[in-house]
Amino acid sequence: MSKRNTVKKTAAILLALTATVGATGCNFIVTDNVKDLAQIVATVDISSQLNQTGNEFKDYADDIKQLIQKDWLSSEIPKRDLIAAFLSVGITYVQSYGYTYKDTFNLLMDDLINQKLLTQYAVAYKLSQGGVTFDGCKTYVEGEIQAADKTMKALYESNPEYLTLKYFLTEGKNDAESMRAYNEAVYSLQYSLNSSLDSAESNYITAEEDAHTHENTRTTPTNVNAELTDYYPISGTVIEYDVYTGRNDVEDCGAYEAQKGSKPTTRLKAYNTFLSNLQGYGLIKENENTADVTKLDYYYMELASILGQKLVSEYAEDLENNAIENFSSAEVQAEYDRILSGQQDKYSGNATAFDTALDGLSDTSFVLYGHEKYGFVYNILLPFSASQNLDYTAAKNKFGSNQEAIYKARRQILTGIEATDLRNAWFCADNEDENYAYATTDYYGAAAENPAEKYLFFENNMTNSEKYESLGQYLGKYPYQGSVTLKDGEYEFDKKKFTIDTFMKEMEGYINYAVGDTVAIPKTDAGDDKVYVNGYNSVYGDDSLYIDTVTKKTNYEKFVYYQGKVNLTNTKASEYFYKGSAETEDVNDSYAAISAVNELMFAFSTDTGCLNTYMGYAVAADKTDFVSEFEYAAQKAVLGGVGTYVVVPSDYGWHIIYCSFVYDNGEVYGGYNDGEKAKEGTFSNLFYESMKSNAATNAATNMQNKVKNNYQQSAVRHTAAYQDLLDLDK
Repeated sequence: MSKRNTVKKTAAILLALTATVGATGCNFIVTDNVKDLAQIVATVDISSQLNQTGNEFKDYADDIKQLIQKDWLSSEIPKRDLIAAFLSVGITYVQSYGYTYKDTFNLLMDDLINQKLLTQYAVAYKLSQGGVTFDGCKTYVEGEIQAADKTMKALYESNPEYLTLKYFLTEGKNDAESMRAYNEAVYSLQYSLNSSLDSAESNYITAEEDAHTHENTRTTPTNVNAELTDYYPISGTVIEYDVYTGRNDVEDCGAYEAQKGSKPTTRLKAYNTFLSNLQGYGLIKENENTADVTKLDYYYMELASILGQKLVSEYAEDLENNAIENFSSAEVQAEYDRILSGQQDKYSGNATAFDTALDGLSDTSFVLYGHEKYGFVYNILLPFSASQNLDYTAAKNKFGSNQEAIYKARRQILTGIEATDLRNAWFCADNEDENYAYATTDYYGAAAENPAEKYLFFENNMTNSEKYESLGQYLGKYPYQGSVTLKDGEYEFDKKKFTIDTFMKEMEGYINYAVGDTVAIPKTDAGDDKVYVNGYNSVYGDDSLYIDTVTKKTNYEKFVYYQGKVNLTNTKASEYFYKGSAETEDVNDSYAAISAVNELMFAFSTDTGCLNTYMGYAVAADKTDFVSEFEYAAQKAVLGGVGTYVVVPSDYGWHIIYCSFVYDNGEVYGGYNDGEKAKEGTFSNLFYESMKSNAATNAATNMQNKVKNNYQQSAVRHTAAYQDLLDLDK
């Protein structure tokens, strides 16, 4: 199981204090003076309780006591930390959830105390594991202070807890693996500082350089530009990243990228504002050199806080790993059997319960027992234009209750729909952070020789898997449809237009490209009556009636304009999310086809409700909440099986409906297969990882709850120091 760093990019608690002051409307904050903020609101020392008989870390109680007495392990919580926590999260409790100030500050005190308890307990755990000792810590801390130059010596002497926690994280070693957790913590703090300075700097960037305001917006796939949680830029043991303050050169800050319009002058203004806030809250020492933020006492105070969080996280990871090592395949199978049996009892003969279960489907919430004729579909909606909507409204007003005439009028208006690529909203010339487009010659439809550059999207995610998250079922090879020109700092677009016929050719061509030019598209002569020829429905548009004059029932088959089916070699329910293996060239064509359709949906569809869904829209076998034409076509696609696509109109325009998943009666995935638990993306892999993750999380949570519940006697709250905050409701 890949480890998630719970500390990564979590804004350090005092950053809220320095970045948020003046922006919250909390007048009580600015009335506090430096002396008031320095008051101690609680002290925490677990050494006495650790020393009790039966405690698993009893042998290390004296070591913890000595570390606290030397102030190498902090026991005090100053009032400024409490106020900073309020600015960071507590204000939301009051303003959005109706909490009282008293309840909010008491909750925040609980959190601050619990973090101290956990940090001290994690140090005791590290001592129990060997590799670190009190004497080793003493030697390390004193040695680092002795070897430091004048500036660093002063910083280390003021923040010995920083050195203590670094020692326990690295065990005093400097190799890459030993330094991993420490480097992640440093990157987390520096990233947070840069983010805070970016935000402040944006207020100083001139109007001409402000971020471009898009004419419209367009939903992007989940995880766009999201860094992997365990990523940090490193060369050997040195982080290739630094805080940009304007007093240094951005080129010297490694992987940090300045925002559009940033200049040394605007950055320096932001940094000076940041320093002013620190000064106002007593976080800048007298005669301290502020040229380099990473040489400030404040920086090491912050870093010690994050290192403490990281140490707790490392302890939790050890507990998780122990739980995983003891997590047997038999337990997974037993859990699978238990869930399957329960769902069989609940869903058999109960379509309503099954419908509800589909709404909560995810890769940690599984539906193992199914009903036939149920499935999932993607919907690409090519809409009526504004003028076509007016024409259609006029037709409905003209024909009144004559639904037959209205349907025929709509059919005529549908012929004029011209879809365009909607991804022009993903271009932004003025702000690189909002510009998702990049020019390339590697795209679908590129000429074999000397291809012209065209635009694809999300270069970070699509080309740098070492740093960025995957976009999932998104092929990423479909270029922007139309010509793009950058003129006077703005993108101009000449959009390509698609009728329903040209769009279907485009879709089928892209699916064919995705699955490797090996399938026959479209379906021909479908059904015994052979009403489909080369995908087109021969009854669409003929003179027969939409509504039977005798039965008054609507003939929804006549609404079907087009139907096809991808000739997929793999439609196993158990491999829906299985991408395939590049090493063995084991490409899952069903996954590839879905990825192509999903990308086209992002490019053309105005039905945003289907974007970034788990598998699309859930389709029931009986009556649904969908409009009638869509319901009929979606159910028809599900009956056709995975890879079937059906085109119908509605009052919104053309729907291209693609079946992504189908259910049969009974066991959905054919059981749990332990041999596939490492085959990423298969059901057995997802189920195994989910069960394993639950076991690991439970182990870590149980430890944290034990410490929080059993060691409260080790905390002393100095209520008088923050009584003024508790009384704010009065």
